[in-house]
Amino acid sequence: MKKLLIICSVLFALPAGAFPVFKYQTPCHLERKELNQYLKDVCTVVETREKGGALRTRNIYSNKFGLTIKGRFVQGKGYMTWDSHNKYEYKWDYIIGRVAGDTQPHTYVMPGILLENISWD
Repeated sequence: MKKLLIICSVLFALPAGAFPVFKYQTPCHLERKELNQYLKDVCTVVETREKGGALRTRNIYSNKFGLTIKGRFVQGKGYMTWDSHNKYEYKWDYIIGRVAGDTQPHTYVMPGILLENISWD
């Protein structure tokens, strides 16, 4: 709720045509199915939002995993993702997941990468 209030206060304080930028850090996990384990890091997330608050772009960075994930909406295609591992853009719909032994909700932002406390909107 606190995050929502901050987003709303920033959105209404912006001049017309500007896209608000939000930067925050959240736990992220690299899934290793063959070993049934998750490697942990803290990822930096940078988002831009439309004037009404809808997600425009989301960039995710992990120094430990050496990974950059860039997501954006493309007219007629939907939400497209590019990552520094695959090095091409592909359609990816976020999927809810869970990290073993953790009670927090997680979201797959690309195959094998889960972020904690991140939303699709």
